[in-house]
Amino acid sequence: MSGWTLLFIIGGLIYWTLRGGFKRLGEAKKRGDIISYQAGSDERNWALALAHPMAYHAMQGGFASDLGGADEALAKQLRPMILHHMGLRTDLNDEQVRQQLPDALRQRWFMLDLQRLQRSDDGRAAMAFACARVSFFVRSARLLDWLEDSMHWEVLLLNAQRAQQCFGNWQEFGQAFAQGRTQWLALGRSDVLGKAFSPEEVAQWVTEEKHPWHVMSWSLPLTVDDSNTATPLAASA
Repeated sequence: MSGWTLLFIIGGLIYWTLRGGFKRLGEAKKRGDIISYQAGSDERNWALALAHPMAYHAMQGGFASDLGGADEALAKQLRPMILHHMGLRTDLNDEQVRQQLPDALRQRWFMLDLQRLQRSDDGRAAMAFACARVSFFVRSARLLDWLEDSMHWEVLLLNAQRAQQCFGNWQEFGQAFAQGRTQWLALGRSDVLGKAFSPEEVAQWVTEEKHPWHVMSWSLPLTVDDSNTATPLAASA
C-alpha cells in the first residue's frame, strides 16, 4: 500500500469520525440535551432551563448557547408574543421597543401571567407557568436585541431564585408547570409551545440521563452578582 493511499484512508476515517460527531452533537442540541446548555455559567444555564419545554419546541438548539440573533421567520413568530406578554403595543418598531421594554420589565416582570388569575386557578401552578414564561420571553427579547445583556441576566436570575423558593425540585416545578399550562390553555389561549404536556412527560424528563431537568441540581446556589446585575432593577424587585 502506497503512502498516498494510506494517507487517503486515514483522512477518510478522520472525516467520517468528525462527521458522525457533529451529527450526534446536532441531534443532541435539537433534543435539548444538557450539552446544548452553554450560556456561560451553571447559574445562567439553570435560569434558562425553566423554559426548556418551550425553548426546544420553538427553536432548534433552544436558546441556551451563544445568541446569534433570530432569523426572519423566528423573529416574526416571537415578536408579537413577546410584546403582548410584556404589555407593550404590538405595532411598535424595534427602536421604540428598546426604549420602552426596560422600564416595562422593571415594573412588571414579577407580575407577568399572575395579574388576572381565574378564581378556579391553582396559585402554585400559575407561579410555575409564570416562571417558565418569564425565562422564555426575556431570553427571546434578548435574542431580538431588545434588552441589554446585563439586564436580561438579572431578570432571569431573579426569576430563577423565585422558582427555587417556590418549588422543591425539578419534578415538583415541572408538574406545576404542566398544570399551569393546562389551566391557561383552558381559556382558549395559545403560545409558542402550542400544546399542553402531561405529568407523565415531566416524570420522563426528570429521569432522562441527558435531560437538563435530570442533570442540573435544583438546589444550585443562584446569585445575582456584579457581572449580571443592573442595580436599579434589583432594588425595584
